[in-house]
Amino acid sequence: MSTDAVGKSRSRLPLVLLLLLLVVVAAGGWMWQSGMFQSRAKLAMVTAGSTGTYWELIERGAKDAADRYNVNLTVIHPSSSDEPSQTTAIQALMGKGYDGVAISPNDPPRQASALADIAADTNGNLITFDSDSAVSRRLCFIGTDNYDAGRVCAEYIRQAIPAGGEVIISIGSLDKENGQRRRQGVIDGLLERSMERLRPMDPVDGMLKDQAHPKYTVVATLIDGIDPAKATAMAADALKKYPDVKCFAGLFAYSTPSILKALSDANQLGKVQIVGFDANESTLDGVEAGTVYTSVIQDAYGIGFQAIRTLADVTRGDKRFAVPMFPTVYLSADPATKANVAAVKQDLERKRSGHTREPAMAAPAATQPATAPA
Repeated sequence: MSTDAVGKSRSRLPLVLLLLLLVVVAAGGWMWQSGMFQSRAKLAMVTAGSTGTYWELIERGAKDAADRYNVNLTVIHPSSSDEPSQTTAIQALMGKGYDGVAISPNDPPRQASALADIAADTNGNLITFDSDSAVSRRLCFIGTDNYDAGRVCAEYIRQAIPAGGEVIISIGSLDKENGQRRRQGVIDGLLERSMERLRPMDPVDGMLKDQAHPKYTVVATLIDGIDPAKATAMAADALKKYPDVKCFAGLFAYSTPSILKALSDANQLGKVQIVGFDANESTLDGVEAGTVYTSVIQDAYGIGFQAIRTLADVTRGDKRFAVPMFPTVYLSADPATKANVAAVKQDLERKRSGHTREPAMAAPAATQPATAPA
């Protein structure tokens, strides 16, 4: 090699080293931003139930968020869908080194102490989802605007029985705010009341009607204790007690399948309308067959995804920027009708398989504090 060639080769060497250094620095910065040099946060999610499409989709969304945001996630299903079992599961997390926990409380008033304890144990990194507990020192709630969803149900009941008539509400529990507000939304919508989100819950016993708008009457609220078999038995008894009933409102995920069985056994399928909630497979099959008028579908996948995404952000950054501006974040709840049920089923299958885009948070307007009652 000539002297000139050697000189040129040596003159290029610092430039090559500089380029390599820039590549290494850029790669290191990207790896730092992605969390590869940081310890993986240890998170837990405690559900309020373990069976059905709703909880399956919440868990799928949570696990997809954990993979995407590089955190270790443990999903805990209590041994049964009651307050003592869930409280025991929450207390078992204490002292285990969790950086953040997401909980759907079964009975918020009775669990206030346990929720406050787990918030303290995780340095304040507690999020509630599906069911809220505003006094639990949680960072925020992520779920459905249940009052609004109840009023959407009411609008579809009006469509299903435009001539009016008797309506029965079937629900698992009124211990949680989501059940209380969902039922109240149905009642207020049917009785054409003004939209007061903080109106006290109407009593369970007795008929509910409005003398100024007498078209619809809520003749009963059936509370089954989150027991599908009991829900079926109560619906069957209600059909005998209220033979003129025109429509059932099934407000928990298993409620509509339970009502369908009762109607089938009584040979009333298609004669009594149903407006349901959530995306249980038999509910969507009923929409397709015309035995269910519609079902209001919560974004269960998005609820699970956003709960864990928010906790992941909180545990590796400044809470002032990671936590939403308002402490209540609502995701969409959209109806499945005969016209769109095929597309709804396809979307659910994509979410089950993890082949979906990151779900969007609700628009800021949806998270504004509720208006106080007049």
